[in-house]
Parts: sequence; C-alpha cells; structure tokens
Amino acid sequence: MQKYINQLVEDLEQIAKKPPAPFYIEPPAHMEEEPEIAELALVPYKTIEELTNIKMEAFPEGYRLTANLCNKVNKAIYKVFESLCIELVDAPPDIPPEILYDVLVSNWQHPVQYLPSSGMDLELCTGDPMTCAYGEYCNCDQEFDEYEIPNRFYDLLPKIADGIDAGLIIYLNPETLEMEEIPKSLMDNPHEFKLVTGYGIEDEELKHEGWDEYYKFEPLESHESFKIMESFADNMVDEKFRDQLYYALNHRKPFANFKWKIDNSQFRQDWFDFKQQWLENHVKQIIFSEINKLPDDYHEEINGFFDDDGTRIDPDTVPLPNLCVICKKHLAEDWEENLLCLMNRYDQRNDDDFKCGAFQKI
Repeated sequence: MQKYINQLVEDLEQIAKKPPAPFYIEPPAHMEEEPEIAELALVPYKTIEELTNIKMEAFPEGYRLTANLCNKVNKAIYKVFESLCIELVDAPPDIPPEILYDVLVSNWQHPVQYLPSSGMDLELCTGDPMTCAYGEYCNCDQEFDEYEIPNRFYDLLPKIADGIDAGLIIYLNPETLEMEEIPKSLMDNPHEFKLVTGYGIEDEELKHEGWDEYYKFEPLESHESFKIMESFADNMVDEKFRDQLYYALNHRKPFANFKWKIDNSQFRQDWFDFKQQWLENHVKQIIFSEINKLPDDYHEEINGFFDDDGTRIDPDTVPLPNLCVICKKHLAEDWEENLLCLMNRYDQRNDDDFKCGAFQKI
C-alpha cells in the first residue's frame, strides 16, 4: 500500500503543477469591464474528478491506510485544490487525517467551478449534524444566533417575509409593532400605478410618516432572489436534480427555468420552505441592524477623508476594483466597514494587482 500511495501522491502533485487551461468565455458586452463576474456566471460546474482526470476509485478505502498515509494524500489533494484555485474553507482544524481523507475522497465528485480570476470557496458542511461530512468534528449542531433580536419581533417575521415576497414595502413601528404595507410599484411609479389601478399615492394616508421611528423592509433585488435559488441548489442532496438546477441558473432565463424545474418536481414544498426561512432570516438581520445601528452623531466624529499630506479626498474619485464588485462587503450596511474598504482601495489605487484580506465572494 505504501508504494501505491507514493504513486498516487506523485500523480496528484503532477496535476497540481499543470492545472487545466481556463475555460474560454466571451463576456457579454455589459460585463467586459468585470471579467470576474462574467467568469463566475459563465464557467460551467464540473466535478473535481473531471477536472483532474483521476477517478474516485483510485483512492483506497480509508480503513486500509494509516494516519500518516492519509495525511500524505490529504496534503497532495490540497495542492491540487490550490492549483484549481479552490479553498476548502470549513474543514474543522482538529479533524483527524483519517476522517479528513474520507471527507475529501467521498466528495471527489462534488461539482465545483474552476475560477482562476477569483477562486472558489468550497464548503462541505451541510449544516445538519446527521448528514454533515465532518461528523462529530463539525460545529454545525451548535445553536448560535448571530442575529439575536428581542422575542417580541419573532411572531412578525413570517408576515413581513410574506409581504416583501409579494412585492410590498413594509414599515414597522418598533415600539407598537404596528405595520404598514404599501405596494412597491405604487412608491416607485405613482403615476403609472394610478393609471393602471385608479389608485394613487395621494389616496393613501401614510401612517409611518407620523411615527417617531420605523424599520423599513423592501422586496428583494433580482441578485438577492438569485442568491436564494443558488443557495437552494447548493444544498440539494439529489445530485441529478442539483445539476439540473445549476444548468437552469447558468443559462438564459434563469428565473423562469428554475421555477419550471421546481414546479414540476417533488421538491416544490422544500423550495417554498427554504425560501421562507431565508426571507425570515433576511428580515431578522434587518431588525438586528436597526437595533444595533450607530448613533446619528457617530459620523460627525469623522470630519472628512484625508491623505497623509492632509489633503481632503473625495470618496467618489477612489477607483473601484473588480474584486470589490463581487464582494459581499461592498456597499454593506456597515458604515465603519465601508470606511475601511475605502481606505484600502485608496492605498492601492495605483497598484495593478488589488489585494484584500477581507474579501468574501458573493
């Protein structure tokens, strides 16, 4: 077995030295200046097995290997991942090499994207301790509410989630818990809305304008809705149907094709439940942000943005790298985080290769 493992490790290291050629993609006209986004949207999903041409069957069963042999193969696999610009981001630090070996090998046919420009974060934790590949070494069974809010808001989450899913803007009075629902189309284009319905904004008494404070919830943008569908596909256990969803999302008319696939499948209710939970978490995050937002006078402590010579800098003139466009933190609802991002972009404004240690891909 030692001799076979040495040969397998050598084969893996050879592949790591000669990664496959990047997929040729022709970015649409509106993405010519954003190649990373075009790559993310257009590069097809392939299994690690397909990208390396090493069959899953080439790996011996874990019980036949010692911990040292498992560790040697694991290191070689990580070199392959690095050459494919794939980073396994959720492996528990204390997982034994034998368990990690079984996880890596059992997911050798996991679909991934080869993204030389931006790279891909690979997550193998399912979030369910009963099915998680990492088993007892994963912390997915630990209950931790990152966005904990007062109990009095929880009963409102389903109703607010249903409202924004139906195209309503919802205003919530945090003191009385009174809600006001207004169609987004009415607020966006009152004139057209009145032509179609005979009802205008002047016919509506906007109660929230008389409240001392309110939280505002709006229907999702298209990229947010796409994120829900993509996340549902990522968590799909049925590999065949998961591939069908990936195909629908990465080709023309993704929303319509995804809906058709779901409506004509056995997973229709699973999708509704998943989307409802996602929307309720989204609402909870907004409430959490409103409760914990910085005081109004916080910004006044910053009297401007200046360089080392004391010259005031207009933030709008600081270049925006392509990497920032596909980052979760870009234009986040965190003023201090945005300031740090702005400073980082300004410091590297003249560099050809922009780098950011806080980057989190959308």
